Amino acid sequence: WFFDGHRAADDCLAGVTLLTTRLPKTQTPALSTLLQKARKPRWQIWAENAPFDLKEKLKARGYRWNDGTDGRPKAWFTEVQQAQKEDEQHFLKTEIYLRE
Repeated sequence: WFFDGHRAADDCLAGVTLLTTRLPKTQTPALSTLLQKARKPRWQIWAENAPFDLKEKLKARGYRWNDGTDGRPKAWFTEVQQAQKEDEQHFLKTEIYLRE
């Protein structure tokens, strides 16, 4: 990078530069992509009381562990878009909780 950290003006300039930079694959400005994604609803799905021996399946699917120190459940969780919600619930039901 090109700035000295922890200087307000430099931090602002770095942020603006980053947000106006075009992304390599799409060539759209980073801010555009950020806003587009922020406007889409997302769901947190929690796998509470998931069997310990299936944790690798959850990790492979992108779930992260929450240790409960933040007041939320001590459990695995992921965040998905609306279009993925039903598939994720089906995965938990059939692959983790082993219910049909």
